[in-house]
Amino acid sequence: MKTIKELANIYVDYHKSKGKIVGLGSFLPLTTFTRFCMNKKKVEYISQELVDEWCKKRQGETELSRNGRAGCIRQFLKYTNSCGYTALNLPEPIQSPRPKRIVSETELPLVKTFISDMMNKYIFYLKASNHLSRFAHKTLIRFNKYCASIIPNVEILTDDIVNEWCRKRPAEQCKSRNLRILPVRKFLKYANKHRWTNVLIPENLPTEKSTYTPHGFSKDELSAFFQSTATIKLVGWQNELTFKLRRMQIPVYFRLLYSTGMRTNEARMLRCKDVDLTNGIINIAHSKGLDQHRVALHPTMWNLLKQYNEAMERLMPDRKIFFPDRNDDFHGIAWQALIFRKIWKTITSAPARPYDLRSLYAVTNINSWEYDGTEWFDKLIFLSHSMGHRKIESTCYYYKLAPLFFKQLEELTGQALHDLLPDLTNFFEYEEPN
Repeated sequence: MKTIKELANIYVDYHKSKGKIVGLGSFLPLTTFTRFCMNKKKVEYISQELVDEWCKKRQGETELSRNGRAGCIRQFLKYTNSCGYTALNLPEPIQSPRPKRIVSETELPLVKTFISDMMNKYIFYLKASNHLSRFAHKTLIRFNKYCASIIPNVEILTDDIVNEWCRKRPAEQCKSRNLRILPVRKFLKYANKHRWTNVLIPENLPTEKSTYTPHGFSKDELSAFFQSTATIKLVGWQNELTFKLRRMQIPVYFRLLYSTGMRTNEARMLRCKDVDLTNGIINIAHSKGLDQHRVALHPTMWNLLKQYNEAMERLMPDRKIFFPDRNDDFHGIAWQALIFRKIWKTITSAPARPYDLRSLYAVTNINSWEYDGTEWFDKLIFLSHSMGHRKIESTCYYYKLAPLFFKQLEELTGQALHDLLPDLTNFFEYEEPN
């Protein structure tokens, strides 16, 4: 019969043989349990009484913390039982009620106003055609609430009402104002077309051309960034579930952006049913322009997503969202941007955004291509489809960011290259503000 210390060493060696990187914090509950048996109880051999006593919920300990602690011992005993070293009962998780789900305003009926009936029909049309984004839905709700705040005797939508809501706010940039009113402009065009209203469509304000160039990450910067995502510390105001979700999701989320070139909103709004872990394929439904496409996972990313999904199933069984908040809903738009900025400022003062990982993905692919013959065009098509571009011209933008490839391709095509590359100054004005 093997001692508890020998069993622990065998278990750790097994995981090492499977390629798991074992650090100081790895298998910490198992180490604590071993010390509990040997130092406190003065015994060398495992027993059911020791397991039950150590896995009992402690005073002041949350169910989530106890389940995480006992879960490690559960996995340990599964292994030792399967090998014939032990024949012990596994500690059962404590079933704790899920936090009450907060109902999103997009799930509630519209406030009754003089445009709510028209807006309900328009929202139904967008849903039926799969063209209702979360941002557009919330914007339409806010516009309807604004109409509800107007003097009650108003019965029709007027130009003054529209212009007042669409007016540029103090300190609001023209680009932000144009993005804010876009769903309302589309609603008004639809309403005018069906003769529900007869109002002037507000014009977009002229914007300054963006001079931003996506950041070119160095290997040291990437190494430091991803190392930081794995060492997130608990903030005092955060509850335990929120912290556990953040600690598990952030390293995986940003590695997914880096590995696949997905848009930030595509990764943030993934549902579990969109991620095919059996075949290593992600079906992207929430995309820029609502174009659906598929992404094939690299084996290392595929394996990481499997490990993440298994851990999430233990923490939040039967969840619907792949990267959920504590209510099993999508994180807000600012979630990943705020975390990225917090980590990035500890590495360098150079400007960068999460979306720049998408540019890095494209440029890295382009710079790895062979430059002889015309096979580069086939690779361009594949890259364009993988990144979810409607037009191949959008993919061509990244040639300007790939100096090595751009120079050699220019030698092959001459002026034709510049004719192919459009002016995409505002290419990065997408739906996920940073």
